[in-house]
Amino acid sequence: MDKYFVLLKTDATRTRDLIQTLRNLPKQPYPGIQLYYTMNCFGSWDIAIWFEAENQDYANDFVGKKIRPIPGVLEAYTVPTTPIKEYVSWE
Repeated sequence: MDKYFVLLKTDATRTRDLIQTLRNLPKQPYPGIQLYYTMNCFGSWDIAIWFEAENQDYANDFVGKKIRPIPGVLEAYTVPTTPIKEYVSWE
């Protein structure tokens, strides 16, 4: 499975509700998707989501159908990733 990082720009007036919606996502929020982290970030982006997908089609569907429609998401930028070393056990 491939790992992906999604960077989100948010509507500042809806960020609190958006964060709560992301916190409530289950570990498997969409078919073929395993969610690892949602996190705040600083700079040009507001929130990041790190997840694993069975393939690129699942990743695109998850972001396009599950993340982008959440009220308050203004922009989503998806980046495939390859960790150099895992420091955290996912089990």
